[in-house]
Amino acid sequence: MGSLHARKLAGRSDVQLFVLDPAGVPGDLPGVEELPEELDAAIVAVPGSRHEQVARPLVEAGLPCLIEKPLAPTSAEARALVGPRVSVNHLERVNPALAGLPAGLRPRYLRFERLAAPGPRGWDVDVLRDLMIHDLDLALHLAGPVRELRALGVPVLGRGVDVAEAWLEHEGGCVSTLTASRVSRAPQRRLRVVDEGAYWSLDLGARSASEVRWSEGRLSPRELQLPDWDPLEEMHRRFLAAVRGEGDYPCPAVEALQAVELAEQLAEAVQARL
Repeated sequence: MGSLHARKLAGRSDVQLFVLDPAGVPGDLPGVEELPEELDAAIVAVPGSRHEQVARPLVEAGLPCLIEKPLAPTSAEARALVGPRVSVNHLERVNPALAGLPAGLRPRYLRFERLAAPGPRGWDVDVLRDLMIHDLDLALHLAGPVRELRALGVPVLGRGVDVAEAWLEHEGGCVSTLTASRVSRAPQRRLRVVDEGAYWSLDLGARSASEVRWSEGRLSPRELQLPDWDPLEEMHRRFLAAVRGEGDYPCPAVEALQAVELAEQLAEAVQARL
């Protein structure tokens, strides 16, 4: 992800990059005092288990930071990274498919499915903090705090839980169900949203969305017109605007902390069943 961030930012005329060699992190990471004085912001894209070690000095120095997800593997580490100028790269928040949902929506039901083939990264945390963390953040963002939860999961490759199911009841009455697997044959990232008289089907991978409004007597789906931005480029745009004081941080660390805390609770529920 670090190299992807760098490639995207290199295409911007308003950004000058100072890139640290990933091979030198964290042992050879320079101290804050050694970084360029003109540094305006930092992007932390190292394994999640090292976020606290690498990002904390930057956060404590007051430098605006965009930290990869999860904010940290544990809530204790994540709390140390919460600050008013810290955002987390929860890319699904800026997925064009979400633009198909009406503003102010308070859904009755959310159904998340996130499947992926085994990949080269993310194995330092379980599937709850690796893949499901995206959807936990979206569930909290769309439906608010959780009052009750259940979960189960199984290890497949012997590196922790690789497949998990979760059931959440939100304080507002919405129910979310979530499936995450990082040992699937084909990728899939889908979200289904049900409200009074309406249903939305979002393909987060294809960045498409359709709507059915049965309250209007129409049961056939209507494809929605969506923006065509690249999510990472859009996240950079919003983050840099916030750094300049021209907008809010796109995913404040205090909100990302809530997703980490929820993943931690789900992991405990999973372990209780193993």
